[in-house]
Amino acid sequence: MRKAIALMTFALAGLILAAGASERVRVYAFILSQADSVQQKQSVVTSMVDLGDEAAAPYLADTLDALLAARSTVARGSQTEEYERLVRTLVKALGDWRYANAAPSLMRVVEDSADPLSRAEALIGLGSMRAVEYAEKIALLLRNLTFTPPADRDGSEKVAYGAVLALERMRSPLGFEQLFAASEGWYSKRVKDQAERSLELVLPDPSDAIKAIIAVGSPDRISRALALALRSQAPQNRQRELASLALERGIALSPGRTRAEQLSLAELRTRAMNALVALADTEGRNAAFLAEAYRIGSTDERLVALRALGTNRSPEAAGALSDIIVRLNSDMSAGIVNDTQNTLMRAALQNAAVNKQKSLATALLIVQNNSQKLSNAIIRLASDSLKALE
Repeated sequence: MRKAIALMTFALAGLILAAGASERVRVYAFILSQADSVQQKQSVVTSMVDLGDEAAAPYLADTLDALLAARSTVARGSQTEEYERLVRTLVKALGDWRYANAAPSLMRVVEDSADPLSRAEALIGLGSMRAVEYAEKIALLLRNLTFTPPADRDGSEKVAYGAVLALERMRSPLGFEQLFAASEGWYSKRVKDQAERSLELVLPDPSDAIKAIIAVGSPDRISRALALALRSQAPQNRQRELASLALERGIALSPGRTRAEQLSLAELRTRAMNALVALADTEGRNAAFLAEAYRIGSTDERLVALRALGTNRSPEAAGALSDIIVRLNSDMSAGIVNDTQNTLMRAALQNAAVNKQKSLATALLIVQNNSQKLSNAIIRLASDSLKALE
């Protein structure tokens, strides 16, 4: 039979060269129908793919279906390798041509094949076809790979990479949660980085999904989710809302059970406050969170909180700043004077000038009139801030 196929191919070679593209596809399809070995089919299929004519897609889809039906008859070893190589060639071509009629066959490869490369190629093909009817199944597959330690890490990672690309190309919001989990899972940097990039494509405005993460996530997870929200296409008002929620959560979870968790919470609160500054937040309700972050935070965190209270410019923020300035003045008058206190007082006075609310005048006058206890530099700064009030 192999000799007959070779003779037939040679005899039809002139016809193939002379024919138009679609006619060449039909000639190759006839040769393919007569091929009886995987090697022969591989040769013909490769030639058909090289034509670059999408008219070949139905013939390749039929060939794939026949291969899948015959899977149980394939012997292990080299025969299996040849079989899977042909499956991958077919699957890739059908995916590249976005031949959606073959989507069920590609999903069958994903579910039935034991070869990670074939499964990954089929997943990528489904993504290229935008076969969104399989998005939920693919998201579940990725979830299971992420949360169930695999025996074959290398093979599972290949399949996971295919699932990530599939969900990205489908642009399905159903993939967001599992892509986020994959971006921090056990995978290599290549897979995690791809999952991170894919997140922004499947859900341009991930606000609702990130709210859910903030409500129940760990400090590190919330911090990563907030960073994603700030890079996303979410409107600024929604980004401000998420930053406020993240700050509130970072306070509610404090002080943390371990040193590592305490550091993570401080990083979360600082990220959230910096976001509020960058987004020009003026919501008065956030002043209470900023004041609490100042109370429980390190010097560096306190400086960020003071900056946020200044740029917030609300009466509530002015009230919080006034309380801080009066407290610092009392401590320094009592002899608690050191570099940290001086740094905090200077920052509080500078941000009072940024806030500009007239209600700050009382606190600033208290400092200005305390020349016996405070340095001339602090007194001058209080005077300058008074002049800046509206």
